[in-house]
Amino acid sequence: MKRLLPFLARLVVISLLFVPVLPSLHTAYTTALVYFVTVTHPAGSVSNSLRYDSANNLYTCLVLILATPGLKLYKGLTGVATGIGLFLFADFFMAVIWPIYLKTPRPSLANMAVSYGWLVMAHYLLPFLLWFLFAFRDIERLFRGEAT
Repeated sequence: MKRLLPFLARLVVISLLFVPVLPSLHTAYTTALVYFVTVTHPAGSVSNSLRYDSANNLYTCLVLILATPGLKLYKGLTGVATGIGLFLFADFFMAVIWPIYLKTPRPSLANMAVSYGWLVMAHYLLPFLLWFLFAFRDIERLFRGEAT
């Protein structure tokens, strides 16, 4: 508990410090996504009506990784780079597949379950899974109260 409260305080401070960066992060992320979709799938286009909010989820991943005490710089940078790649892949996949799904007159229940399951996994669980993957030893030490 002695180390958990400083972690939570650090998490709040880092989150607040990075809030002004969110619009730039979102713009850069969307630009990269549109570029990858248009280069690899010229016939398709990223719909302006669809919201690609992975930049916000990438922010969550970034803040969790930066706030973890004892995490080595190399592991943190690798985690952030992996997160960027995986979030871009998830949104790229959805940008190519989702318009096809929207044109289906009556998608099956299985189709909807797979689509929304992918959405939940790729957007909402991924930041925490990446954090755990790259910092699990440090997280364990944090909750045990061991020194770093």
